[in-house]
Amino acid sequence: MERLHRFIQNKGDNEIPREAMTVLDLILASRPNALFTAINKKTGSSFYKAYNPQFNISGGLNLHQGWKQSVKITYKEVLLNLDVACTAFYRPGPLLDVVAGFFNRGRIQDINPRQLAPGTVEFQRLSKFLSNVNVEITYRDSGRRKYKIRALSKQTPDKAMIVITDTKTKMTVADYFLKEFKIRIQYPFLPLVMCGNDGQILLPMELLIVKEGQRHLGKLSDVQTADVIKIAAVAPPERQGRIMEGRKSLHDAPGGDSLMKAWGVNLQPQMKQIEGRILPQPVVTGSAEVRPQNGAYDLSKVGNVKFFRPAKLEFWSVAVFGDTRNMQFDAVAEFLGRLFTECMNRGMYVSKRDFKDVIVAQQRRGVEETLLEANRKAIEASQKVLPPGSKMPACAQMIFCIFDKGGVTYDEIKLFSETKHNLMTQCFLSKHLPPKGPKPGVTTNLALKVNAKLGGVNMVVDPATQLNVLGAPVPTMVMGADVTHPPAGANGGVSIASLVASMDAKFAEYRAAIRVQGPRIEIIQDLKSMAAEHLNQFQLRARGRYPDRLIFFRDGVSEGQFGEVALQEVQNLKIALREVGAGHCKLTFLVVNKRHAHRFFVADQKDGDRKGNLMAGTVIDTGITHPFEFDFFLNSHQGLQGTSRAAHYHVLYDENKFSSDDLQEITYRMCYLFARASRSVGIVPAVYYAHLVAYRARCYRPGGVGGSSEMGGSSTGGIDSAAIDEFEKVTDEMLKTMFFT
Repeated sequence: MERLHRFIQNKGDNEIPREAMTVLDLILASRPNALFTAINKKTGSSFYKAYNPQFNISGGLNLHQGWKQSVKITYKEVLLNLDVACTAFYRPGPLLDVVAGFFNRGRIQDINPRQLAPGTVEFQRLSKFLSNVNVEITYRDSGRRKYKIRALSKQTPDKAMIVITDTKTKMTVADYFLKEFKIRIQYPFLPLVMCGNDGQILLPMELLIVKEGQRHLGKLSDVQTADVIKIAAVAPPERQGRIMEGRKSLHDAPGGDSLMKAWGVNLQPQMKQIEGRILPQPVVTGSAEVRPQNGAYDLSKVGNVKFFRPAKLEFWSVAVFGDTRNMQFDAVAEFLGRLFTECMNRGMYVSKRDFKDVIVAQQRRGVEETLLEANRKAIEASQKVLPPGSKMPACAQMIFCIFDKGGVTYDEIKLFSETKHNLMTQCFLSKHLPPKGPKPGVTTNLALKVNAKLGGVNMVVDPATQLNVLGAPVPTMVMGADVTHPPAGANGGVSIASLVASMDAKFAEYRAAIRVQGPRIEIIQDLKSMAAEHLNQFQLRARGRYPDRLIFFRDGVSEGQFGEVALQEVQNLKIALREVGAGHCKLTFLVVNKRHAHRFFVADQKDGDRKGNLMAGTVIDTGITHPFEFDFFLNSHQGLQGTSRAAHYHVLYDENKFSSDDLQEITYRMCYLFARASRSVGIVPAVYYAHLVAYRARCYRPGGVGGSSEMGGSSTGGIDSAAIDEFEKVTDEMLKTMFFT
C-alpha cells in the first residue's frame, strides 16, 4: 500500500497503483460476495438482492436492484464510490414460464404455436434470448442435473428421433420420456432445447427450471428500457437513502468486518462532503436575448423570440408510410399546419402549398419508391405556383415522413434519403397527429430540428460576451468524437466512429464524418483523415484560414484507456493538423464521461432544484477529482427525471493552457447551444452530436448494423470486413448539413 500513499500525496509516483487498488477492491467485496448475487466487472463490483416478482419487466426478465462499488483515489484520500444498481436478470423458475414471459403471456398455453415454428423471426429471437442460460432438469434426482442452453432445436419432442444406446432402437423424444420416466410430454409442439458442449443433448422445455441469479446480457428493447426507467429513476433523497442502506448492508458486519480489520481498512459511516460552485448562466440570443432559469428557457413563454438565423423552406412534401387509417389526410394536414405556424412564429419562411398536391401515401410502394414520389411531388407542386422560368432544384429541401412506431421504416428512410438520393427528411410518429396530439412542445421541438437541418441557427451564446476566452478573435474549432460498439453478448459485429466539428465562430453549425471499424476497437483508427476532412471544410468557410485553436471532446473512453487514447489520438490529430498546413494550431484534448457511478446530492435541500437535484451549472473540481491531474464534474443540465448525473471532464492534453475557470465556463455555456433543445444539455453539444451521428450510421447498412441479424457479425468475434463494406456512405451534399439533428 506504500505506492498508493505516495500516489495520492503526489510524491513522485505518476502511475496509478493498480495492484493496491485491486487488493482494496477484493477486500471490500469479500463480505458482499458472500451475501448477495455478485457480478464483477473491470470497473468494480455489483451486488444484487434476491429475486422479487414486484420488479418483473416485459419479455420474461426481472429487474434486480442492488449496489455497485469501486475504489477511487483523490488527493490524500482513498474513497469508496457506492451507488445503486439495477440490472436485468432471467426470471427463475420453470422454463415454460420464462418463455411465456418472453412473449408477454401469462401462460405457455396462450402462445400461438406458429410463433415458435423454425425459421420465424420469433423462433430466432427466442433462441438467442435463451442462449447460455443455465437450467436444471426436473425428471430425475441423480446423475447430471445442470445444463447450459446452446440454442433451440428445429425439432419438437413428437418428431425428433433418438437412438437408444443399449438396444440401438429409435424412438421419439416424447416416447423416450414416457418409457424411461413415465412422463407424458404436455406440449409436444414446443421446440426442444439443445444443451451440452456441442448441442447434441435434446431436452423438452417443460422439464427444465431456470436457475436464479443469471444476468441478461443482451440489449433491452425500448419497452423494457422504459420499464427499467420507471423502476430505477428515483428522486435524489430516495436514491441517497438507498445508497446509505447499501453502505450498511454491504459493510456493517456485527463486530466489524474481520478482513477489513486485518488489513487496517476503515470505512467512514457517512458520505463525503465536498464543495461545489454554481457557474453563472449565459444569456441566450435569438432575435432577442433570453435569460434561462436553471438551465432551461421555454420558447413558448418568452414572447415572440425568433431564431437567430431562420431558414427558408420552399420545396417540401409529405410521405405517409403504413396504414393511412391511422394517419388520415385531414389529421396530417392539421398537424403540419400547426408545425408550419410554429416555424413561421420563429421567423422561418415556409412556402404555401395545397396539401393535396404534396401528401403522398405509401400504398403498395416500397420506402425508396415512396420517397422518390414525394420528391417528385415537391418539385411538381412548386412549378404550379412559381413564375415560369424559375430555377427548380434537383430535390426537395425537406420531406416530412410520418409512420407508426415499430418496424424498420425509420432506418430505411434514412438509408435511402441520406446515402442514395440526397433527400433531407424529418420524421415523426403518427401518435402526434390530432385528435390525440400533439402534446405541448412537440411542434416547437420539430421546428428547432427543421431549422437546423435547413442551415438555420436557432439560438446562440455570443462568444464575445458569453464565452470568455473564446470571445477573442482567434479562429477556433470544437470537435466531438465517439465510438459505439456492439451490445454485450454479441459476437463480432462492427464499431462505428463518429467525429463532428464546428464550422462557425458561434459554435452553432457542425459537420459530421463517419467510419466503420472492427468490433470493440476504442481507438478511432481513421481519425487523421476524418479530422483533415473537417479542417479543410473549415478552411473553405473561413476564407482560407485554418483554426488556431482546436478543442477536442472525446467520449466513450474508460479511465484505464486514457494513456493509450492520449498517445494515439493526440498524435493523429497533430499529424492531421500538420498535413493540412495548420501545424500552428494549438490542441486541447478532453475525455468526457457520463457512464460513471458518481452521484452528488445537495447537503441542504434549499440549495437544490425543486426535485432535489443539483442546480444547472454546478461544478465540482475538488475533493473527489484526480490527485494531481486536471479534471472536473459539471452538472450542466436541469434534472427532468430521477437523479441527475454530472458529466466528468478530464483534460489529457492542453497546449492552449486554459485556466480551470475558463475551461469550465466554456464547457458549461456551450451546453446551451444544442440545436434540438431549448435548454442546456448534460454533455457538451459536440459530443451529443457525435452520439447522434454514430446512432444514425446504424441505418446505413441494409438490414441494420447486424445485417440480417441484429448487431451480429462474424461468428468468431473478429473484424468482419464484409460487414464494414456493406455500409453505405452519406452523400457529399448531405455531409454539408446538420442532417443528424
